[in-house]
Amino acid sequence: MSRAAIIGRPLLNLAFVLAAAVAAWYALVSLTGVSELTTRLPQDVVGYLFTEEDAGENRSEVLGALGQTLIDAGIGFAAGLTVATLLATAMVLWKGIEAATMPMVMVVRTIPLVALAPVITLLFGNGFWCVAVMSGIVVLFPALVNIAFGLRSVTPQMRDVVTVYGGTSWDVLRRVAYPTALPSIFAAIRISVPGAITGALIAEYFTTTDSVGKAVNTSLALYQYDQLWSLIVVVTLVSVVGYMLAQLAESFVLARYGQGTERG
Repeated sequence: MSRAAIIGRPLLNLAFVLAAAVAAWYALVSLTGVSELTTRLPQDVVGYLFTEEDAGENRSEVLGALGQTLIDAGIGFAAGLTVATLLATAMVLWKGIEAATMPMVMVVRTIPLVALAPVITLLFGNGFWCVAVMSGIVVLFPALVNIAFGLRSVTPQMRDVVTVYGGTSWDVLRRVAYPTALPSIFAAIRISVPGAITGALIAEYFTTTDSVGKAVNTSLALYQYDQLWSLIVVVTLVSVVGYMLAQLAESFVLARYGQGTERG
């Protein structure tokens, strides 16, 4: 696959998603009949951030909150994906690990995070570990399932080749399982990017100040709907762009390993 094709596909996806989102935005506001006092259209957000007299100050507030949210999401993304990778590796190597950990993971995943948030805050305090746990929980389960599935995709024939040449289970994992699991690993990464942002926003309601989560809550309480819609638009745009960047990285890596042709 050519470099232009690798780059072009995520860009086309991004353009389509943005166009569809804007069209749905206009349709939602027009068809629901919600009061104009509480709704804003794309041009209103553009005006608030770029053309109004106080646009510079507005932009500074929104981007400042976004920067903190990206830090919180990055913490959750790294924590959730790291734990998911380690657990998936352990589950493949030792069968008893899955029986010991999956029930607990399922229980934590099925409980709404909003209900768990006060407990997590009490246990870990309002800081780094609280954000890492809450955001990481959102990332952990889908990443774990995808990575474990990918690592188990090794065929018996491929495993036998490594074993015949004196390889151990670790060699099978390193030389065969991880390269084979690359599509599943990148699928986990793509899912985890917006998931980490969602988890960070929930965590920020209870912990981090000067963040999008806190700013949305404050804007809603103070009827600052211009800022509210701007925050929502910006964090949504970052989620979409993050997903597309993960897709772009996936295309380059899979093409490097000869797995990109089938994906088109």
